Amino acid sequence: MKRVIVVHGMKRSGNHAIINWLKVHDHFIFYNDIIQIAPILTGKKETPPPRDFTSWFKKKRLPRRIRFAFFLKKFILRKYSLIASLEDHDLQIKPFSNVPCDITNILIIRDPINLFSSRIRKASLIKHPAYAMNTDSEKDRVLKLWKSHAREFVGFTNQLENKVCIYFDAWFSSRNYREQISQKLNLEFIDKGFSMVSKKGGGSSFDKIRFNGNNKMMDVLNRQACLKKSEQQLLENILADDELQELAHMITETA
Repeated sequence: MKRVIVVHGMKRSGNHAIINWLKVHDHFIFYNDIIQIAPILTGKKETPPPRDFTSWFKKKRLPRRIRFAFFLKKFILRKYSLIASLEDHDLQIKPFSNVPCDITNILIIRDPINLFSSRIRKASLIKHPAYAMNTDSEKDRVLKLWKSHAREFVGFTNQLENKVCIYFDAWFSSRNYREQISQKLNLEFIDKGFSMVSKKGGGSSFDKIRFNGNNKMMDVLNRQACLKKSEQQLLENILADDELQELAHMITETA
């Protein structure tokens, strides 16, 4: 295997949009949400310790397109890289140990207005403990988590080794920014996957997969305007945090 990329981001941060875009750049195997947050939040499971990468990978089912070739010639995997995503986790969570190749961490962060607008709308569509911001404890969790990711993004902390930070709002609006990200990841720039809307997670909280192939029609940078009055009030309560506002400003200056 050429290398392993671990993608860190909160749910509704544009993780799958960016992963779909990345996958077009090279031969990638992708495993989604490898440590699910829901059973941890409900107390059914504990956060697992880092797992030996080789042992973990041997238990994973390979994508159908390479499964047959794998049983014939395992060396075919030498041209592949692996992407694994973590959603809504603290950055100190390390999924793997003893990774036998280069590992890159990607941190994706989204403007808090659009992020929390999307999460609030998603909460009205599905019952999931990560989106249930109707309690002070859950609102505190997501606020604390976003600020932790933001501090890592602007350089106040350094929890992720060999990291590339991606500001989703800039990635979505600027081809030049996407080119810079490709360069940081040592990938030849290909923008073919940019317009794809992933089916993972049900697509957009507002548009689902209606604009697959034409994502510029999605108003992803102005989600607040799509909220109902009651949802607007919840958003305002979350955003009424001085540190959040300061970090959000620093991110736009840094990106």
